[in-house]
Amino acid sequence: MSQNIVITTKRCDIRKAHFSDVAFIIQLLNQKSFIENIGDKNVSNEQAAREYIEKSFLTPYQSGLVSPYIVCLKSGEQIGVGGFYQRPYLTGPDLGYAFLDEYTGQGLAIEACTALMDFAKNELSMKAVYAVTDPNNVSSQKLLSKLGFKNSGYLYAHSMKQPISLFAFQSA
Repeated sequence: MSQNIVITTKRCDIRKAHFSDVAFIIQLLNQKSFIENIGDKNVSNEQAAREYIEKSFLTPYQSGLVSPYIVCLKSGEQIGVGGFYQRPYLTGPDLGYAFLDEYTGQGLAIEACTALMDFAKNELSMKAVYAVTDPNNVSSQKLLSKLGFKNSGYLYAHSMKQPISLFAFQSA
């Protein structure tokens, strides 16, 4: 297993990001569904993508903080991101994920997120994990329920105009 691969599943490898992921990050973050469900990260060129990779992936890796990863098919093709974020408005890590539209509806997100949650419990010793989603994003809410998350209501973060749905997972 490559040292960059953190988790492997039946169909996917979940690995650390690197600067060669720039084109993929631009594609994913500018996808209409990403902007509608997560938000516009203003990453539309190579320099902005490099800065995003540095801030969102590489700095957390170096700091030993919770972090997101790149989800790839076994062929190495990047299809999504998934992992853990520490949001300033949450007391624990947040499971976040996003996939290219052409890879949704194939069970890849549940496969990757199940592996990430197992990793959180068994390797990172996380007792509680949160997830946030747009209240209208029913498919994400269904996935979170399948993972064992419970809907905990709504919250407003300081910069948000609309409420977001909060989900919580408590490890036994």
